[in-house]
Amino acid sequence: MFNLSIYDNNKVLLMSAGAVDKIVQVLEQGRTMEARENAAATIFSLSMLDDCKVQIGARPRAVPALVLLLKEGTPIGKRDAATALFNLAVYNPNKSIIVSSGAVDVLIELLMDDKASITDDALSVLALLLGCSQGLKEIRNSRELVPLLIDLLRFGSVKGKENSITLLLGLCKEETEVVARRLLANPRSVPSLQSLAAHGSLRARRKADALLRLLNRCCSQPHHSL
Repeated sequence: MFNLSIYDNNKVLLMSAGAVDKIVQVLEQGRTMEARENAAATIFSLSMLDDCKVQIGARPRAVPALVLLLKEGTPIGKRDAATALFNLAVYNPNKSIIVSSGAVDVLIELLMDDKASITDDALSVLALLLGCSQGLKEIRNSRELVPLLIDLLRFGSVKGKENSITLLLGLCKEETEVVARRLLANPRSVPSLQSLAAHGSLRARRKADALLRLLNRCCSQPHHSL
């Protein structure tokens, strides 16, 4: 079914035929991990279409089953589940469904799991979930995330650095003083931001510069000057 879902015309036909319910059933209850991961890959493929994002998100068991695979799958399965969640989260009403299914904690755990090898995928989903109030609250409540993001500013991929800054900037805009203090307390954060502002990708430079300006505005003590 995954092979059929690659073509957009087939995506529409599969959805019209009610195939998504069977796919979700396999994703949730498949006898083998391979079957569950193939189902996740099919949902990832189907969810590229906007109409499919809406229909899949409306299935109450679809998102929780993807989040469960994030926990239990192989690295390939985790990546397909994360990419499916990313596609679904592009449709704003799905964001709160994903957050309510416990995705934020799982995604942050995956940032700490080198063996999972899906750091960029997890960051991309988190950056989208920051755009809803529930997602912002869950992300803000994580004590582990900011130190992880600071490390990723130094060692992440180009995409990872961009999404790390997106998350830090979003958090800092929401709780400027609290997040700024946490950033300034880490001796690696400002040099990493300054390096990205000078040498990062265009998107990273723009966001790093915005975050540095925000930190400067909230620093009243001279020794905190950037």
